[in-house]
Amino acid sequence: MESKSPFYIEVFDLNDFARLVCALERAPLPTFSMYLNNEHIFALQTEFIYGTPVIYYVKFEPRNPSNQYIAYRCQGLSETVTLVDIASNPLFVYSPIINVEKLPAIMEKSSRRSKRCSYTKIMLRDLASLAKVAAYKTIYDEPPLPIFSFGNQQKDRFTIGTSLNFMDTDSLTYFYYINIDKEPEKFLKYSSQKSEKPFFTNYIEEHGYIYIKIIKLLKEHPLVINDD
Repeated sequence: MESKSPFYIEVFDLNDFARLVCALERAPLPTFSMYLNNEHIFALQTEFIYGTPVIYYVKFEPRNPSNQYIAYRCQGLSETVTLVDIASNPLFVYSPIINVEKLPAIMEKSSRRSKRCSYTKIMLRDLASLAKVAAYKTIYDEPPLPIFSFGNQQKDRFTIGTSLNFMDTDSLTYFYYINIDKEPEKFLKYSSQKSEKPFFTNYIEEHGYIYIKIIKLLKEHPLVINDD
């Protein structure tokens, strides 16, 4: 199969990236450390769409290039992210940093945004429906899907949603979403065992709930064409 240039999608800051690779995962995801357009980035590939890799990244220049892990902790209402040499503190979870010396030429530029190669959008009626889509994998003891948040410039609102492919192919990926009036917090709290509606929170230590991480993007999602 012919390689394609990835879609590079920038998250808001290092905390959002660390939340993506570490928070609520059974095993933290690896972080790839590399240079893109002469800028240092941390990156993570999440999926393929029409054969094109989807890579989320953050621009960040480490003070100490020898750091081996991104350490992440969410306690109470505070979130702590730091770069460390060893994974020694059991109160943190650690994403291993994989140092990439050189990218293939095809990966050194980002694919262009187009309607032909984008998510198929499905607008949901309410936040509970989005929570159920993002949390459906917990039935199989897998972590929930991340929800991505970004400003909708056309309507001065925020779009939150998650991508999902029920067929496990690299095409026909759907983006289930809703539009909301204010920027969400870092997690969505949801329960299938209680009648209360899901709500946004920064506190994830109460038992009996499913928590879904929310990742803020720097700009609108390039694979989501906001035409509604």
